[in-house]
Amino acid sequence: MSPVFSRVASPTTLLYTFVVVTQIAYGIYAGYQIEPPGAFTLLYPLARLWIIGWWLRTDSRKRGVPWVYDLGFFLYVAWPLIMPYYLVKTRDAKGLVVVFGFVGAYVAALLVGFTMSVLVASFGG
Repeated sequence: MSPVFSRVASPTTLLYTFVVVTQIAYGIYAGYQIEPPGAFTLLYPLARLWIIGWWLRTDSRKRGVPWVYDLGFFLYVAWPLIMPYYLVKTRDAKGLVVVFGFVGAYVAALLVGFTMSVLVASFGG
């Protein structure tokens, strides 16, 4: 696999892309005050769980961190607590930078989507 493709297809890139795209979409739906389609609502948590699991498995293998037997259920129940703990445990203070970067991307993308929908609604009709 070429270095460029392996970087683009990495779990980290996919995770950040997924967060930005879905949060912009949620922001747009919130700005227009409409509900997301049922398929979006159904697939979003499943896709998020899969991407986070892929990222966590890949990263933990690189760092030699063993995990519990049923990682999927463990992530489904407690991923908001597990991810920051794992990042701080494996990266020390740099893990907090990663956590804040992820939260920042999450919130910024939501605000971008909301702002886009409000601007389009006020200027475009």
